[in-house]
Amino acid sequence: MKETTTGLDAFNIIDSYLKILNLSWVYCYGICTDGAPSMIGSIKGFVTLAKKCDKNILATHCFLHSEALVAKTIGPQLKNVLDDVVKMVNFIKMRPLKTRHFSLLCEAMESQFTKLILHTEVRWLSRGKVLSRVHELKNELIVFFTLENVPEFCELLTNEKWLEKLSYLADIFSHLNQINSSMQGPNENILASCSKLFTLKDKLKIWKKRVQKNQFDMFPSLSVTEESYEVMTFIMEHLTALEESIDEYFLNLDISKYDWINDVTKLKWKKISFTPLKKVIKIEL
Repeated sequence: MKETTTGLDAFNIIDSYLKILNLSWVYCYGICTDGAPSMIGSIKGFVTLAKKCDKNILATHCFLHSEALVAKTIGPQLKNVLDDVVKMVNFIKMRPLKTRHFSLLCEAMESQFTKLILHTEVRWLSRGKVLSRVHELKNELIVFFTLENVPEFCELLTNEKWLEKLSYLADIFSHLNQINSSMQGPNENILASCSKLFTLKDKLKIWKKRVQKNQFDMFPSLSVTEESYEVMTFIMEHLTALEESIDEYFLNLDISKYDWINDVTKLKWKKISFTPLKKVIKIEL
């Protein structure tokens, strides 16, 4: 689409293409969308227009997109940290000269990485990688921002409380990205994806119990030497928010009736009763 990207525009393009191929909307079984207004609008949404051609079309919300919406659940404290990281990255990545200077600095400091990763909202998986890279290059960033005379960034990168939130974000998004990536691929199916989602919910409950005991080993980047009520508080709040988001975006997600597919031993066999055939005697005359 060259100009506007409304639901009507998308429908007209696909409809004209189907006509070229002599295909009908009757052959369309289902449409999976990201829930955008242009897709599911009640008047001119793409799904609405398609259903006018065939009312039997099944509309569903993308499972991966729902999981991504869960990952975007973040409180104001952590959101501020993420915004600060994006500002730091943009300060370097949006200026080619500064990007080259930062790469040279990393090479001089014999760093494992020499480049930052640009964060984009469209590619939600980039969020975890951006945070991890900034965390790994925090010492190099301190030197760079000191040379560039940007004291506000230096203050953040030397603030222990801010670094604790950054470390936690890098770890939790790494977990969420791993789950999202595992839900993709040609051999993935809805049952396997649901099982991974249920596993995530169980993990969140276990992590909350461990955090209450001041145990943070599931977040390797987070180094807490002594009991910290503040760290415990923002982690508990975020884990609870993730649990609530899963329940919100995945309503009525019950696949228990399909358990027999994953485990045949759970299949309930029914006894079949039959009447034995009577013996037939053939008499030849």
